[in-house]
Amino acid sequence: MYAVDELLDNPDLLIATATKLKEEREKRIVAEKQIEEQKPKVLFADAVSASHTSILVGDLAKIIKQNGVDIGANRLFEWLRREGYLIKRKGADYNMPTQKSMELGLFEIKETSITHSDGHIIVNKTPKVTGKGQLYFINLFVQEKVENEVACVK
Repeated sequence: MYAVDELLDNPDLLIATATKLKEEREKRIVAEKQIEEQKPKVLFADAVSASHTSILVGDLAKIIKQNGVDIGANRLFEWLRREGYLIKRKGADYNMPTQKSMELGLFEIKETSITHSDGHIIVNKTPKVTGKGQLYFINLFVQEKVENEVACVK
C-alpha cells in the first residue's frame, strides 16, 4: 500500500511512472513487431542449418542472387577460390574445399564411382555446400551487400 499512497501523494512521481510504463510498452510492441517480421527468416535459417542435405555451389549462387546479390555460379566459384574456401591449384584438387572450410563444416565432398564399358572405374568428386555453409555464405554475402550499399551512400 505504501507505493500506492506515495503515487497518489506525489503527482510528479505518478506522471513519471506512467510515462515510463508507456515507453516500456512501446518498446515491447516494437520488439514484438520485429520478431514477427523476422519469423520467416528465422524459420528458413533453422531449416537450412538443420538440413541434412547439401546443395551444389551453383544452387547456392541462385539462393544468394534471390537475396539481392548479383552473382552466378562461375563468379561464386571464383570468389570461393580467391577467398580460400576452395583450392585454386589446377589438378585433381581444383575446386575442392580447403582444410579451413572443411574444419568450419561449410562443405562436404560427394564421391561418385563411374564404371566405364571397358571395366575401369573413375571416382568423380563434387564439392557440396552443407546447411551450415549455406547459412554462412548467405549471411556473408547479404551483410557485404548491405555494407557496400552503405559505403556507396556516404
